[in-house]
Amino acid sequence: MARVAAAGSGAWLVVELGRGGVPWTPAFVLALAALWMLRERGAAESTGGTAWLVFWSCLAFYLSTFRWHGGDDAPNSLLPFCILRSGTFALNPVLDPWFLGKTDDFTVKAGANALSIFPVAPAILALPFYVIPAAAGVVADERFLHNMSKLSASTIVAASAAVLFLTVARRCSRRWALCLAGLYGLGSWSFSVSSQALWQHGPAQLGVALALFGLGAGGAGDLAIAGLGAGLATAARPDNVFYSVALGIYALLKNRARAAAFAAGALVPALLLAAYWLYYTGRLRPPESVVQGKMLGRFEPKVALWLLASPTRGLFFFFPAAAFGIWGALRRGSEDGRWLLASCVGTIIFLCFYSGWSGGQTFGTRYFATAALVFTYLCADLEAEIRGNGRLLSLWCAAVAASILIHASGGYFIWPGSYEHLAQRAEIWRWDYHPFAHLYSARGGFANFPAAARAASASAIVLAFAGLAVWLRRWLSEREASR
Repeated sequence: MARVAAAGSGAWLVVELGRGGVPWTPAFVLALAALWMLRERGAAESTGGTAWLVFWSCLAFYLSTFRWHGGDDAPNSLLPFCILRSGTFALNPVLDPWFLGKTDDFTVKAGANALSIFPVAPAILALPFYVIPAAAGVVADERFLHNMSKLSASTIVAASAAVLFLTVARRCSRRWALCLAGLYGLGSWSFSVSSQALWQHGPAQLGVALALFGLGAGGAGDLAIAGLGAGLATAARPDNVFYSVALGIYALLKNRARAAAFAAGALVPALLLAAYWLYYTGRLRPPESVVQGKMLGRFEPKVALWLLASPTRGLFFFFPAAAFGIWGALRRGSEDGRWLLASCVGTIIFLCFYSGWSGGQTFGTRYFATAALVFTYLCADLEAEIRGNGRLLSLWCAAVAASILIHASGGYFIWPGSYEHLAQRAEIWRWDYHPFAHLYSARGGFANFPAAARAASASAIVLAFAGLAVWLRRWLSEREASR
């Protein structure tokens, strides 16, 4: 029966893609059917099978929001049509009607071509999803475009969660690895932002996940995969260069004889990117570099405090498990921890120069999406210490449950706060803009409810996640969970 459900929903998905309909719904049903089929086959008994469970579970959760949170995804969600139908990376074929009056927001001029103001790597990763509608001649409307953006982004981020699971499963028990995959996939910006639309973050996260996976294996082929992932991370979002450089240095120190394989893998996206720049601009420089360069200014040290500890933007308020990740990086015997921690610090320092440090129309500071993956990875070696200490285990489970509640709020409800950079500076210490408090707010997800009903609904959600923390503690306390 599960196979029939999977086949039927797969066929439904193809039909919706071919007619420009609503592929989101059959994709969600397909994810549920795939989980049903995996359960019938006992997939959880193997590491590979569990990785598939992680992938389809995350995809199902991402699609279950049935809402699109995007805006800056517009160029990358349209670019696949330009590539597949017109053989061009220029947005000229879709300027009318999509970018009329908005070219300055989304495009840069290079001769006669209008190019994306954002890196094009996300659009390239999304190409497989667009093959059917492009071949069928679908004329995309706004609803279909949002469907395609969400479907491709959700799949990419779900894949990064599965890769992370496979990576940490080499270093800890399967149950701990599954907890870490859940924390990253559902308790970080993976859920609230990266999977909601074809932002740059999802492909960058997948790149770093592949890099960590390849470095953990250590073979020449694996190091090539690691280099490819590091190159993809930077190509998708240039400020991820801090992670890519840190991983490259670690690869060199770990195995100099095979570091060339890492470099070879990294060259693949680098050469493709260089070819794109040269062909359309005649220079080895991103076409968007002038625009992005204007956003850099003087160093503002107070931004670091805001990024770490403010209730509307702070890392620790939106991803409390980061504290455990820092511990994992600094513990004795962590070979790659200090390099990865340095990459996170480098990112924060860079953002202190960036006028758009707050992330604009976003949830928390979405620039920490990749850092959340890194911090989660760094928790893999903490299993014995955390599970062997009752108080630490309680704190860990509370942090995981709180993180999932926070980012599920971002996925299912409206994002708190205003979206203009100047207003965000003024509201950086607005405690009622933190998702916990925002659930109870008259501006939050239950805004249309009377005050009493709003309080009751929000309290029920918080209590449910408190129950999740209690259940998680019991689950991780079971002796048979240890490897």
